[in-house]
Amino acid sequence: MSRMFRQAASKPVLHRRDARATWVLKPILRTRLLLLAVLPMLVGCQAMYFLTPEKGKPVKAEYTKIGSQTVAIVVWADRPTLDVDPLARRRVCDAIVYHLKKNLEKATFVSGRDVETLQEKSGLNWEQMPTEELCKRLKCDIVIRVDLLEYTARGSVAQELRKGKVRGTINVYECGIGSGEESTYNTDIACTYPKATDKHVNDLTDGDLIRETVVEFGQVVAQKFYDHEVSLRGPGER
Repeated sequence: MSRMFRQAASKPVLHRRDARATWVLKPILRTRLLLLAVLPMLVGCQAMYFLTPEKGKPVKAEYTKIGSQTVAIVVWADRPTLDVDPLARRRVCDAIVYHLKKNLEKATFVSGRDVETLQEKSGLNWEQMPTEELCKRLKCDIVIRVDLLEYTARGSVAQELRKGKVRGTINVYECGIGSGEESTYNTDIACTYPKATDKHVNDLTDGDLIRETVVEFGQVVAQKFYDHEVSLRGPGER
């Protein structure tokens, strides 16, 4: 009897309970393993959603005659603007050419340096120069003239309000016999930086504000000459 008692006592008393607990835990373990397997897939799907480029609204070019021709960007600015930033004309010219080159690969563009040489070192009155002569001097087929009307990092109403603004008129002149002095395309463009009211500009200098605004202005001007897309979230969203 004592031997049988000892043998019974040596067996685990919770054997059935342990088996029952194991049976209950198995579905929980299976569920956890399934979640661990699916979680990376869910995270991956979310990541792909945010990394997938947004499909924007297609916009057609407003002027479509550039093709494989040679184009010169000529920027005019008044004396007060040039006193504040002597490189204003060159900055705007280079910003426009940069985006045009990226999107109009067949066209050729007169360098900003050559345009600057004509404006500042030739001694010629380029502002009053007939279109045909200007084309010959710059060796181009098309002149895109940009007249800067505003070029500032200060608000027009409150000078203490720091916000970059570049505004100008754009006129396209086609070279060649019989082209005349009338522009074949014109538009007005104004850009500000920053656009969002929640962006702080305290850590930006006036020069930083102007440079960022010129980049935006250059892109908007260039987009008039090639098909592109705009964000569905609204203007200024990139």
